[in-house]
Amino acid sequence: MNFSKFRKLDYILFYLIISVLFIVQLSELLLTPVVGILIGATIPALTLGTITNLIFKKK
Repeated sequence: MNFSKFRKLDYILFYLIISVLFIVQLSELLLTPVVGILIGATIPALTLGTITNLIFKKK
């Protein structure tokens, strides 16, 4: 699969946004929950990134 620069940036932005949203909601910043959030944020980021790439796919 050949990903364009836009598609890579799309996944990275979704990952950062989702991670920051979950980390901000923590009452205490502990290492275990932060690592869990960073790992768990990959699934929604991949899902949203794939959806937007399918919508804006080049013909």
